[in-house]
Amino acid sequence: MMNRLDFFIGTWAIEVVHPHIQPTPITGEASFEWLDERYVIQRTKIDKPEFPSSMIIYDWDDAKGQYVQHYFDSRGVTRLYEMSFEEGIWKLWRNEPDFSPLDFHQRFSGIVNEAENLIESCWEQSADGVQWEHDFKLILKKQ
Repeated sequence: MMNRLDFFIGTWAIEVVHPHIQPTPITGEASFEWLDERYVIQRTKIDKPEFPSSMIIYDWDDAKGQYVQHYFDSRGVTRLYEMSFEEGIWKLWRNEPDFSPLDFHQRFSGIVNEAENLIESCWEQSADGVQWEHDFKLILKKQ
């Protein structure tokens, strides 16, 4: 199952569209690499101090039959997201407390283009897990 994530490997340019913080896109870069062909590691740096740098580890959970994303950032935030990747749709979600309290529910949905070099996605959040609102748009372009 981890081989499905092979297209991530490399460097990606990032654009964050967050109208509440800045009217123009915020840029950055993400790099993806294999660790022992068992895990994919993502390192992200955004060119705006208000956005944290992060390291993410992708894994496959045999017991649940799905991917897991382990998230760590420069603020000291650690989170565990459930993840799926099927037919060009990449999804992440967090609905229960893990290493940090669940102050709000989160979900992410990204569409990977056919060439697998562009991902258009957005993050949403919810106070109750029922009413969702757009948080920010994220675009990744493979370099």
